[in-house]
Formats: sequence, C-alpha cells, structure tokens
Amino acid sequence: MQNALDPTDLWKEVSLRLYKTTGLMTFETLIAPLKPVGFEDGKLILSVPKEHASKIINAWNTEQYALDFVQHANEITGDFIRPELRITDADDNFVPFTSDDQSVNAMPFTQDNDLNSDFTFDKFVKGAGNENALAVALAVAEAPGKVYNPFLIYGGVGLGKTHLMQSIGNEYATTHPKARIKYATAEDFLNDFTDSLREGNKADSNATAKFKKTYRSLDMLLIDDIQFWSGKEKVQEEFFNTFNALTKDGKQIVMTSDRYPTDIPDLLTRLTSRFEAGITQDIQKPDLPTRVAILRNLQERNDLNIPNEVLELIGEKIDTNVRSLEGAFHKFEAKVRYMNKPATIETAQSILSELNIDQGKKITVERIQETVANYFMQSVTDMQGSRRQADLVNARHIAIYLTRTMTNKSLPDIGRSFGGRDHSSISHAYNKVAEQVETEPKTKELIEDLANEIKNGK
Repeated sequence: MQNALDPTDLWKEVSLRLYKTTGLMTFETLIAPLKPVGFEDGKLILSVPKEHASKIINAWNTEQYALDFVQHANEITGDFIRPELRITDADDNFVPFTSDDQSVNAMPFTQDNDLNSDFTFDKFVKGAGNENALAVALAVAEAPGKVYNPFLIYGGVGLGKTHLMQSIGNEYATTHPKARIKYATAEDFLNDFTDSLREGNKADSNATAKFKKTYRSLDMLLIDDIQFWSGKEKVQEEFFNTFNALTKDGKQIVMTSDRYPTDIPDLLTRLTSRFEAGITQDIQKPDLPTRVAILRNLQERNDLNIPNEVLELIGEKIDTNVRSLEGAFHKFEAKVRYMNKPATIETAQSILSELNIDQGKKITVERIQETVANYFMQSVTDMQGSRRQADLVNARHIAIYLTRTMTNKSLPDIGRSFGGRDHSSISHAYNKVAEQVETEPKTKELIEDLANEIKNGK
C-alpha cells in the first residue's frame, strides 16, 4: 500500500489529526517543524531541523506523539507505519545523531519482548515425545506467518512447551532484529486487557487504543497457557479480534495449552475453529533415552563430569516431566559443587530419597485402575465395562483422569484400556474431573492421595 501513498499527503492527514489533540502551541512547537521525506522499511521518514532537534526528539520520545502517529496512520491507510525522525541541517542534508540525540523510532517499539534467552533450539533436547512439535517449530521460526499459522503446542505441565515456543521467538529475533515480537501468558493478556478497560473509563484516556496497538501491531505473538481463558468470554472475544487482525496481515501466532483446544471447557467455538485451522502438535512425557539426553545436556552446560550410570539412574526414576528432571539435576549439582559430595550413585540415591521417589513403583494403567477400583470398592472389569451406576461412573472418570495425567498414554490408548471407549468419551471424563479438581477441594485432595498411592504404594 505504501507505494501508492504520497508521504506528503499522509503527513498532512496525520498532522491534522495530531493538531486536534495537541492544541496550537504544542503543534507549532513539536509537530509543524517536521517535514515528510519518504517511506523506508515501513516507516515515514520525517526531517527535524537541527536547531529544534533536541526539544522535539525528547518530546516524541517521552510523550504519546509516536503512538498517536501509528494509530492515525493505521486508520488512514490500513497499514502499520512508524515515524522516524532524522535531523537535517540548514541545507536539508541529514546529519549524524550526537550523543544527546535519540531516534524516536526506538522509543515505542523496542519494548522488552519478555523472552527468556535460555530458551533456544540449541538447548531443546529432541526426543520421541516432541520431535513432531520441534519440526513444526523450526519451520515456523524460519518462515513465520507463511506456514503453520497459528501453531498451538499442547501437553502436560513441565514438558517444554514454553521452551519450544520461546525458541521460535528467540530464533526469529536473531534473524530479524527489528521484528516486533511479544511473549505473554494468557493471564498477562487478560490483565493488560482488564487494565486497558479500567483506564479507558477515565477521562481523556487512550488506554484501550494503546492495548490494541501493542498486540495488533506485532510480527509475532506468543501466548502461553490459553486454557487460563476457560469461561472468560470477554477476554476470549478480545483475543479473537486480535487473532483476526494479526493473521489477516500474515503475522505469526504461537500458543500453548495443557490440552487440545476442543478439550478446554467454555472456550468459544469460533476460537477453537480458528486454532484448528492452523496446526496443533502435542508434547508427551520424554522417554528414558530423552531424559538421559536432557541430563547430559545439563551436565555439559554446567561443566560437570557425571558418570553415565548416575545420569541413567536419575533419568530412570524421574519420569514425570522435564521440569522435575531439571530440578533433580540441580539438586544433585548443588551437592556435588557446593557440598563437596562425590558424583556417585550413592549421592544420586540420596537426592532421590529426599524427593521421595527412589522407592516409587512403575506407573501403569493397570496399577491406576487397580488402585482406584480398590478405593471405590469396584472391580476393574466393571470399570472397563458399560455399566452406568453413579459410583462406578465416578470411579471410572477418576481413573481416566489419573491415567491421562500420570502416563504417556494418548486419548485413544486410554480409550482402549477402558473397554474401547472413543476419544470424546475419554475427553469428557478427563474434563469433568479436571474441573472438579479446580473447584472442589475434596476432589483435589482425593486425587492427590490416589496419585501418591499409585506412585509409592502408600
């Protein structure tokens, strides 16, 4: 669109709108001296007379003028066009910035993207449970907005979803330093939205417009834990509009969730349909070779020499998620590095004992079913069958929930273990118990007790 625009005409329209909000004196001091030069890389270059440069540039850096410019230019052209101020001398030649000069282009658009620099592809360990998600992530980082958009990664807690998503952002930031990238949790997005509404109710506030520009002028948006929006319709509506604005402009969206979109209770159907229009990939718990590889990676990064049998013991016993595995490693590292303990099997066993997992029993679907059946005084056969007695259905649902959260089994696999039930039945059972865990303290306590018994035989 910029090729069809005349920079003088655009600046005339934008400056007229700025005049209406700044007043005559401010306009003549800070806006009228600027002259449009042309377009460059999505920016309108504005010349600043050298004699006024310090005052004007300082004002544009600290006030709302640059953000207001973007809003007005977007309303006029439909494009995201940024202003860049460049100092000119009396002969209209550009002159270098001095140490006291700053480019206003940097001020509103280089906000911290909140990416963790440690979350990179180099530090992400590939394994059987994540290789498909990793392949898609690499493709997205290479060509954001062009393939696999949106991209949603789902799976249990501590399996590396956030690491993989932020790796996409960090990789793209490396290859495209000027890209506008933002990472936020779903709760961050909700809080930003709520704050904008609260501030927007105050006189002369443009907080809502700022919120929309923050999220809708990005090249890449990374949103963590979208299941947090369950039942929160207003924020879902706002994200729906943000989603449409970004994807319409070919901008990349990456999200994570602890479950498949259609399994999130009270999520707008039109949102789930948008998510499913892209690509979804799950991350499963790492198998033993992957867990050991993760430990070896940590060992190398922390410059430690740990025998293979020690890494294999820790990897064998810590089979829940990557986060727990890393926690056990750093606990082991602290004993070796700061308490002068030897890097031996005995030290590893002491760590595992402190974590109450070295005596744990292997978790299988059969063990879960037996433990739950015994607690509810039901038989495993009945739990796998079709009877619909209330107590039996409750036991069946809890066993399904525990199987989903404590094993690597997929929904179809779980269905086969429970009498050949289909995906939707297993999903319904899991979601029902998951909701009860969130809202009913007694159910949460029961689940925790059963999980401990399953893991430890207690």
